[in-house]
Amino acid sequence: MCESVIDCVPFAMLRPEKLSNTVYAMPCPAMLTPMDADSVDLIITSPPYAERRKKAYGGIPADKYAEWFLPISAELLRVLKPTGSFVLNIKESVDDGERQTYVYELVLALRKQGWLWVDEFIWHKTNPFPTGSKKRLKDGFERCYHFAKTKKFKFFPDAVKQKSTSKWAEDNKRRKNKGAHSTTNGSGMNMSRRIVGDLVRPSNVVTMPSSSINIDHPAVFPQALPEFFIKLMTQPGDLILDPFMGSGTTALVARSVGRRYDGVERSEDYLRLVAERLARTPLSRNGHKVCETNNRKR
Repeated sequence: MCESVIDCVPFAMLRPEKLSNTVYAMPCPAMLTPMDADSVDLIITSPPYAERRKKAYGGIPADKYAEWFLPISAELLRVLKPTGSFVLNIKESVDDGERQTYVYELVLALRKQGWLWVDEFIWHKTNPFPTGSKKRLKDGFERCYHFAKTKKFKFFPDAVKQKSTSKWAEDNKRRKNKGAHSTTNGSGMNMSRRIVGDLVRPSNVVTMPSSSINIDHPAVFPQALPEFFIKLMTQPGDLILDPFMGSGTTALVARSVGRRYDGVERSEDYLRLVAERLARTPLSRNGHKVCETNNRKR
């Protein structure tokens, strides 16, 4: 079925150049097959964690997680441009009082598959939820793994500059000529040539609250999270892909900052939610669509 507010055509009828600003209801690997190789600028997504989202994905066992994800990541590697990046938001779950290791196993498997593991960002949550465990503290962070296809990936740190909190900032303001000083930072690093302005490049620890939007989805991205990576790794007009679209936050943010988007979501409930959220916001120049394949398994 297709939502009435959305222009929908069968996926098999779409040519690759028609894929922009579209969300499809179909399994991820099947969706990506008709897409051109080297066509996507940024992939950002948060797949279902192990044993989660059983209604939509059957609850992937932790010991089978990497095996389940690798066919998907193979297609992601194919469609990503040599200058593109892949940001994977995921956190290992706890089972019987012990952290699972499937995330680490997946990272190693992705490296063997051909991905370059560029960096690891920490999303520091300012409003963590209680775990319900007497022997575990609040879970206050999640990881965002940055992978790339080549070392030539786009990167624009000046686009995400933040207000400086450095103790050297006030010293710089007082020195009209920004002269040198001989102070060290305690680690032996010579700070004599360090000039700190009002805005500086952030660290790889991204601090923001979890989303407080009350919609029918258990794990909604805060809009600031995909916005940070979209601005850091893409330019206006670039194509953003979220193969696990969920509530559609990545699409909404991509459109708001002048990027194109494609997405995939197999859950009919979440697909309906995406359509409603997109319909409540202004359309992009090319419009948006939510489609479903004729041969989709139910």
